[in-house]
Amino acid sequence: MRTRPRLPIGLVPVVVVTLALVVVWEVSASLYFDANVAPQFRAGAISGSDPTVPSEMRVVQMKLPLPHLVLVALVDPQNVTQLWLAGLLTLRSALLGFGVGGLVGFGLALVMVQSRVMERSFLPYVIASQMVPVIALGPIVYSMFKDENVARVLIAAYVTFFPVTVSTLKGLRSVDPNALALMASYAASRWQVYAKLRIPAAMPYVFQALKIAATASVIGAIVVELMGAQQGIGVTILRTQYYGPANAYKLWAAIVVASLLGILFFQAVALAERVVLRWQPEFHR
Repeated sequence: MRTRPRLPIGLVPVVVVTLALVVVWEVSASLYFDANVAPQFRAGAISGSDPTVPSEMRVVQMKLPLPHLVLVALVDPQNVTQLWLAGLLTLRSALLGFGVGGLVGFGLALVMVQSRVMERSFLPYVIASQMVPVIALGPIVYSMFKDENVARVLIAAYVTFFPVTVSTLKGLRSVDPNALALMASYAASRWQVYAKLRIPAAMPYVFQALKIAATASVIGAIVVELMGAQQGIGVTILRTQYYGPANAYKLWAAIVVASLLGILFFQAVALAERVVLRWQPEFHR
């Protein structure tokens, strides 16, 4: 007798909560729509292209759309280029920036952990670099390089390197002094101490920072796209918002795609953490 495939236990709460939120959203949006749009204008308000619909009724779907119509916009073949392909373009830049920022952050931490003097010399500038808001830095970087791909990668790297630097530094300093003394008693070289003790001890901290940076790098790439890029999911959000109610569902579909990019990126890093740190007790449950 064949058994039916079942969802992994860990996914069941996620699916249940997601379905519950969608149901609440659908009911709330339906009630809000019915309360604010007269029956004779409802079809035109949903399409967004009927000029006879009063302006206050046309914007109802911009504020709280019906989720089943957002889903229709997500799977509409006409929206593939503006939603899914644009999202992949944004994700590609976020991935590149994430990699660059992660390497820079890890390297800075390795430099600063060599001595307290090095840490006191570099850490204030690392902290000061985060005082510039991304929304302000994006246009500057974009105007300097005149290349949206380079700007996306650099901003994604910018928001990635700081959490990686700080967390890695903390992880490298978290080694048990007794373990360091034991390595010294075996006449271990500096490289051996780092390779066999300090870096493995820092990896849980590194992955915590990478999971934060995964979503932040996507946001950074989207911010650059809002500054005047020609492609990307941020461009789709900006253009659909500009054209108003006629593109309300495409706008919300683009927001959903942007959210999914961050979620998928986060989950990919979490999966990598589980593989790399499989010796951690939390992954043995």
